[in-house]
Amino acid sequence: MDKLSEKQVKHVANLARLDVSDEKMEHYRYQLADILTEIDKILSVDIKTDELLIAPTNNCNKYSADEVCDMLKKADIFKNANNVSDDYIVVPRVIDND
Repeated sequence: MDKLSEKQVKHVANLARLDVSDEKMEHYRYQLADILTEIDKILSVDIKTDELLIAPTNNCNKYSADEVCDMLKKADIFKNANNVSDDYIVVPRVIDND
């Protein structure tokens, strides 16, 4: 891509709400030119397909029917818990009140 003008760089900087000093103008000019060159490369890729790609794989979700099962008993659950208080499992605090 051709070298950008100072006016173009200032316009892009204004759109991005950036304050570009005169010392940095040349640096930004080259960086913007590099970005636009990369965009041109991407746009120049010839894609010859009409297929719509939703996902890069052909995987399908497999669903199973819901089945009613026996409920777990409290005694079995509390057997595996480290700290139990009445009918509750006590866990470490993860949120500070500060």
